Amino acid sequence: MAKFIKFPILKSNAAQPLGPSFDVLINVEDIATIACTGASGANAKTLVIGFKESAIATPDATNPEKATFTVHTGTNGTGNPTLTTGKPNVIYDAVVRALTANPGGVVSTVSLGKDQAATPAQLYFSTVTYS
Repeated sequence: MAKFIKFPILKSNAAQPLGPSFDVLINVEDIATIACTGASGANAKTLVIGFKESAIATPDATNPEKATFTVHTGTNGTGNPTLTTGKPNVIYDAVVRALTANPGGVVSTVSLGKDQAATPAQLYFSTVTYS
C-alpha cells in the first residue's frame, strides 16, 4: 500500500488561485472511512473521506473531520454521473483500488473510470471541500 493517495481535481473553468487542475494528497494512515453519496440515476455524486485525527480534537480548517470530493462527467464541473442500483459503485471501487495498489510505493492515484449511463461518460473529481 502506498503512503499517500492522490485525488486529481479537474475543473477547466476554475478561477485562480487554484487553477484548472490540482492534486490532493491524503496520507493513507489518516483515512478512517470512505463513503459515496448520491441517489441512483443521474444525480449529484460525492466521495467523502473521513479522517481519524478529527476524533482527537475539534474539527476546524487546520484539522478537518472529512474531505468531500464532488464527481462530475464534464471537465468544467458539470454533468451528473449515472450510477445504477445493483451495480458496483465505480467511485468507491476506484478509491479501494488505489488504497490496495502500489505496495511499498509513495503515491497511488485514484483513477476514476466511466459511469453506468447508456453511453458511459468519463468521471472527474471537480472540487474538494474540507469540514
